[in-house]
Amino acid sequence: MQLKSGSEFIISEELRDEISKSNGAICSAETLSSEYEGYKIISVGDVTTRVLHEASLKPYLEVVDLKTRRGTEGVFEPVPGSHKIRNDSGTLSHDLFLLIERLIATGGGRIEIDGEEDLAVIPIIFYSDKNTVVAYGIPNVGMACIKVDSEIREHVKQLIERMEIKCQN
Repeated sequence: MQLKSGSEFIISEELRDEISKSNGAICSAETLSSEYEGYKIISVGDVTTRVLHEASLKPYLEVVDLKTRRGTEGVFEPVPGSHKIRNDSGTLSHDLFLLIERLIATGGGRIEIDGEEDLAVIPIIFYSDKNTVVAYGIPNVGMACIKVDSEIREHVKQLIERMEIKCQN
C-alpha cells in the first residue's frame, strides 16, 4: 500500500498503553553529557529541549509543540527556520514520518508541531542509527532517554506494523 500526503498511522488505546509502559531510563542532561558523548541527541518535548539547551547540549533534532502539559514552564516561542507540520493527537502523520526521515539523514534541525509531538519518538527511533539517544519528557516524572539499538528499533517496527493506517484519497 502506498501512502500519500495526509495519510495517518492511528495509535489504538491498546498501543498507547503499551507505548506508555515502555519508557526509557530516567536521565538528566548531565547523564546525556557524560554517558552519551559523541552520540546524536534527539529531543522530543518543549521542556526537555529547553533543559538540554540550558545545559549547553545542542540536540541534533528537536521536536516541540510550543506548549507543555504542566503549563508552569513558561512560554515557548517559535524559532525561525523551523519545519512546521500538523500531527493530530493519537496519530502519526505520514508527512511527519517523511520529515523526520529527511532531517535525520540531512543534518537535523527543529520541527514545530501543530498538534501532538509525543509520539514522534516512534519514527525517530525507526529512522535513527545506533549512535543516537532520544530524550523526551514524562509528565510529572522527568526526562527519559532511549539509546537506539537493534532491539528497540525492532520493537518500534513491530509497533508500526500493528498501527491502523488511514489513507488519504
